[in-house]
Amino acid sequence: MEERRKHLLTAREATEYLRISLATLNRIEKEGALVPFRTPGGHRRYSLAMLNEYLERSRQRFSPISSLTKHAENAQGDRRSDNTVRILVVDNEPETVKLIIGALREDSDAYEFASASNDYEVGVQVAAFKPHLIILSIVRPDINGFEVCREIKGDPETAHIRIVGVVGVAEDGQIEEILRCGADDCLIKPLQVEELQRSVRYLTSSHARAD
Repeated sequence: MEERRKHLLTAREATEYLRISLATLNRIEKEGALVPFRTPGGHRRYSLAMLNEYLERSRQRFSPISSLTKHAENAQGDRRSDNTVRILVVDNEPETVKLIIGALREDSDAYEFASASNDYEVGVQVAAFKPHLIILSIVRPDINGFEVCREIKGDPETAHIRIVGVVGVAEDGQIEEILRCGADDCLIKPLQVEELQRSVRYLTSSHARAD
């Protein structure tokens, strides 16, 4: 029993292992996707086997990314690598995701979409979907947009990905901060369709995009 306890992680250690926020861990547990052990004092503990099993289930869930992505791959075939621009939309409000995707679809049929609702899903989608551009809500309950941006831009494997930050207000220095973290542009809610389209169009153009 003592040996087993040595290999159990605290909630904070579990978030570091999964690379998610504490808020995301709480939500995952509330949904029943991860059930921790409890100490006599009521503290949560996690085994590596438990966390790895959760990671594997998550990878299966997001591969393929979506029926939309699969359909696009089948329809476009070899054109995908040449003409398709892959865009990852990060927001935990489904209506906002639909609004962004709908606006961009009106502008071009070359865009292919995937979405993520928390910081862990962003990591999964970046690895599997390999987006050219990310539209990233900065401050949401399950998303630390500043940290996500820093990690993506700080990794040589993903630094080429263009990032458009989205903030709810132009106060508190959020625009300046996300640009310091490496974002290529920043928009303010409520989003203006033409402004969104223009930003994405420029950042994914042949002279601005790097695969």
